[in-house]
Amino acid sequence: RQNFRQNAVDIFMDCPSRERAGWLCDSYFTARAEQTFCGGHEVEKSFLENYLLPERYPNIPAGMLPMCYPSDSHNGTYIPNWAMWFVLELEEYAARGGDRATVEAARGKVQDLFEFLGRYRNTDGLLEKLDSWVFVEWSEANDFVQDVNYPTNMLYAAALDAASRMYGIKEYAAEAEKVRSVIRAQSFDGTFFVDNAVRENGVLKPTRNRTETCQNYAFFLGTATPRSHPELWNR
Repeated sequence: RQNFRQNAVDIFMDCPSRERAGWLCDSYFTARAEQTFCGGHEVEKSFLENYLLPERYPNIPAGMLPMCYPSDSHNGTYIPNWAMWFVLELEEYAARGGDRATVEAARGKVQDLFEFLGRYRNTDGLLEKLDSWVFVEWSEANDFVQDVNYPTNMLYAAALDAASRMYGIKEYAAEAEKVRSVIRAQSFDGTFFVDNAVRENGVLKPTRNRTETCQNYAFFLGTATPRSHPELWNR
């Protein structure tokens, strides 16, 4: 409760002593806490509106969202993963009773985001060699983000599905299922989902890197379920 109080003064922030900034992904979970502690989403609405007010962001490529805003970086760095968490949070905001006007105001930015990410889709439909700061989690999982990072693509599929449900874009849902199917075929080694694949001589080869985070992403984001992968779930 004290953590929430100190990180939700006017927008959702990372931490009061080190980074008083409105970071995406953190906000996805802090917004759930606002609903639990306060029974509403007033701070979340302000947080989301900050991302919707600018017509574009001058320091990053068109179509991408800043990793935190305001107080975004001026060196051109962005986290593509955090932009996808924005889409997931927007859908949960609507489900918590958030106003439809905010969701509709974000439509263009969400569609621009997927158009931007589409430049990185390989022939399998997976995001490959994403630029800037590809961020999964503060652990060894962040050592395995290239060339194809499967947790990032699990997040990509979940974001596509969320956008499809919010805006009725059926093509997004079809693409999400295709991405999940390819991940299951490439990443699951019979025991665990591996974190990444590297391209050698033009051929994409899954590694043997297997982190706890990758397994959590698989179940949390719907690539795997207790029914589809019961042994892994039990493990």
